Amino acid sequence: MSDTAPPISRFYVVSLVGILCLVFMVSQFLRSSTGVIAPDLMEDLGLRPEGLGLLSGAFFLSFAVSQIPVGIMLDRYGARVTMMGSVGIAVLGCFAFAFARNEMELTAARVLMGLGCSSMLMGPLMIYRRWFPAERFASLSGIQISLGTIGALMATAPLAFTTELFGWRESFMGVGVITLFFAILMGFIARDTPPGMAPPPRSSETLRESIGGTVEVARDRSVWPLFTMISCGYASFAAMQALWVAPYLSDVHGLDLTARGHVLFGMTGGQVIGLFLWGYAERLFGSIKKPVMAGVVLSASILAILAALDHPPLWLVTALFIVLGLNAGYTPLLLAHGRLIFPDRLAGRGITLLNFGNMTGVFALQALTGALIGFLWRSGVATEAGYRITFASLALVLLAALAYYSTIRDTSSRAVAARG
Repeated sequence: MSDTAPPISRFYVVSLVGILCLVFMVSQFLRSSTGVIAPDLMEDLGLRPEGLGLLSGAFFLSFAVSQIPVGIMLDRYGARVTMMGSVGIAVLGCFAFAFARNEMELTAARVLMGLGCSSMLMGPLMIYRRWFPAERFASLSGIQISLGTIGALMATAPLAFTTELFGWRESFMGVGVITLFFAILMGFIARDTPPGMAPPPRSSETLRESIGGTVEVARDRSVWPLFTMISCGYASFAAMQALWVAPYLSDVHGLDLTARGHVLFGMTGGQVIGLFLWGYAERLFGSIKKPVMAGVVLSASILAILAALDHPPLWLVTALFIVLGLNAGYTPLLLAHGRLIFPDRLAGRGITLLNFGNMTGVFALQALTGALIGFLWRSGVATEAGYRITFASLALVLLAALAYYSTIRDTSSRAVAARG
């Protein structure tokens, strides 16, 4: 911020950060929102497991494919305009979901949600970069992600409560209205630069040039072990949290909507806490690779235990899901690993590539696990056994990705600083 810039009130700064966090909460809510209501969608609209997997994953696929165009728009038009446009698409997605009458319409609505949420993290981070000193950027990024994850919490017990009270259609109409209100507030509050600072130069980079830079990153062989791990790490957790935990609790343990919401609330609450705790792991280990590998092994072990137990008691299942949520906090370390191994010239394109892998991995695992469960049930495999085989397959995916990731060179922020 310029030394000659007029003073900015603390209230305005808090309002700016607050509205950007609220908008990101919407993104986190929508990406997780099919989890607790999945059994209701299957019952009301006759969805099969394959359709449910595609429906949930559609958000992540559309989110992923929009990353490069969104990056160009952020550079060319600024974060405020880009976010206003994308949030408007998210509002349309909420209303489309509420009025959908079949699987195709629900999936199209999820695609709109993914497109609409595609700038809700990178946009605020660009604004923070312009508004605040460099030494505050990391803490603000952590605040943005941690508070945003509260949106995922709202997609558990609170969504179950409103669905029980009003219905899932009415709940999403309400979310659309709230999102529209946030968009209007953001239009009044958010600015790309603080008063007194010249607007940032707009990039003239074309889509072809952006893709060319990504191809340059992709030629680095060390990228692919990291890409593979980031495509499987969060995706395996999301397949559980946003898709299969609620149907499993309903089919195997007979939990109703409210009870499923409570279990998912504990699981997602564990994730929020885990995001804070795992943030210190690099300093504790003096490494990024070591805590990531530890986190992967623990997640795979929990999934293997769930797969091995025949109708385990509900208290144990709940405890395992909460620990799985706590452990999911290791996944942002993979992005930090990428930030440290890419040179400054290619850092943006490298992170974009990893984020693309992150989201497409979620889509792929949700679609594939949906197809797997559907095939198993049609083949006569018992309901619980179908879930257990699916949990085991997720554990194997994690371990296979870990074997490849183990070949990548280790690093840490201290080692990079020491190299200067």
